[in-house]
Amino acid sequence: MTGGALVGLVLLSMGWLFCLGGLVANYRALLAPRKSTGLGPLPGLVGSLTVFFSLPALASYGVHAPWPWLWILLPLAIDPWLVLRLRRK
Repeated sequence: MTGGALVGLVLLSMGWLFCLGGLVANYRALLAPRKSTGLGPLPGLVGSLTVFFSLPALASYGVHAPWPWLWILLPLAIDPWLVLRLRRK
């Protein structure tokens, strides 16, 4: 494994962990009795970027995801910050 591939693997791993941890933090803020903002839309954006860069890596191993734009936009759709903002309106 080259140095560039190792850095890419570390960055993808950090992106996935931040996305999942941020989504958990946003859900906890959504369910909290007091008004808490959570992390905002940042976990969904990081998740979308991570999926965007993960799909070509999966394709190089022969795994082709159907409907790639669905998977790229899915972290933004499940981010509860958007649900929280829509519920307040």
